[in-house]
Amino acid sequence: MNWKPRRDIRVAAVPAFALLIAVIAIRTAPETHEPPPPLQTFTGTRTATKSPLSPSSALSPTSRQPVTPNIPVIVQPVTMTEPEIRVNVTPGGTSSFQVEVRGPFRLLSLSSGEWVPPDALSGKTVVMSTAAGLKIGSHQFKSDRIEIQPESSPTIRIDGHLYRGKMRLFRRTDGKVSAVNVLPIEEYLASVVDSEMPARFPQAARRAQAIVARTYALYQAQQADPKSVFDLLSSQRSQKYLGVEYVDAAGRRLAGESESSRIVVKETRGTVCTWKNELFCTYYSAVCGGCTTDGRELFKDANESLRPVPCEWCRDSPSYRWTTAMPRDEFEKRTGLPGIRERNAVPIGAIYQISEPGQGVISRFELEREGHRDPVSGVELRDRLPAGTLYSPNFRMSFDKNRVVFEGRGHGHGAGFCQWGAKGQAEAGRSTDDIVRYYYPGADLTQLSYAEKPL
Repeated sequence: MNWKPRRDIRVAAVPAFALLIAVIAIRTAPETHEPPPPLQTFTGTRTATKSPLSPSSALSPTSRQPVTPNIPVIVQPVTMTEPEIRVNVTPGGTSSFQVEVRGPFRLLSLSSGEWVPPDALSGKTVVMSTAAGLKIGSHQFKSDRIEIQPESSPTIRIDGHLYRGKMRLFRRTDGKVSAVNVLPIEEYLASVVDSEMPARFPQAARRAQAIVARTYALYQAQQADPKSVFDLLSSQRSQKYLGVEYVDAAGRRLAGESESSRIVVKETRGTVCTWKNELFCTYYSAVCGGCTTDGRELFKDANESLRPVPCEWCRDSPSYRWTTAMPRDEFEKRTGLPGIRERNAVPIGAIYQISEPGQGVISRFELEREGHRDPVSGVELRDRLPAGTLYSPNFRMSFDKNRVVFEGRGHGHGAGFCQWGAKGQAEAGRSTDDIVRYYYPGADLTQLSYAEKPL
């Protein structure tokens, strides 16, 4: 592909007296209806570092909110150190994982602040938890938090994934272990763009993806609970992040980022979406199916820019329209009302469609049993039915002999940025600026300025 310097991102003017943006902060996760809670089973707290600006003095008493210690608050355009993002690359924790470091490094105990002998990490080593702390290979450490600091990057591998930056190893109080990758935001995004959007999509669409993903990550880091040891997950519960490269189930080594994704990130460096001079959560999904969903119906932190907009740009997606089905008896079991055994034993007599798909709202239904109509939404049904049955919360539902048939549109929650729609708009000649603003009506593109650091 013939890559050219960015020409189509027009950055909004930023009034110095108005801007209140924290510069770092379920796509959120397209499959998640609320941002994931902090992982309280982790031990320890985040190490504070000095901020260039004082958060407590920058915010007025009415707008003040908890700010992660090393995240500055912008009161006017300033140049700052590039923010770091903490990504949990073992979502949910695991009983053990394999770590390998190829090159010189140091080990720091975050529990005591002391340096740990690095000989524990020799070749491919297994990390586990014990009652006393962390076990790395045959070495037992009393520390439950150890940070790997490589001299060069990328050199750290976790279960076959190669990552840039540092890696923090944590022992959880539930007996599991987790690894958290700490790296500069722009280096993180180089993998997110390729992990989230195919390389064959047009350049303007991928630039839009970079802006949306950057805003989402910084917003999540801004909102992170001070007790949490990570800002994001590497799965689609946050946004997909595969690292520099990884090994798939067949043993093949595949790229998690590319020269094209690094170019896209560089072309949009520091550009974020803002709403009334503040970062907001830029929810996104794969395919909206003809009209984006009102994010305020789905997410507690959605603002007015997540209102629905028509979108026929995603028509080429295989998930633009879809049909699935499941046995009627299984459907009835899974959609029973909690605590009402008697009514659940009665077969469903009729299904009533209360809101239609494609109108910007989630589908809603009433299931009739012996004259009683019980309400249920498309979101609730996605949670109750087996994974993969419903690709989105926007569908029609009907009986077909012994089956329940679902005729739906889109893939994911459908709110905000539509990835396939961005592809269609880019192919039609629309600019990156046009694409982003279309899916977040009323939002601005704002330029954060931090010291240049190439990927």
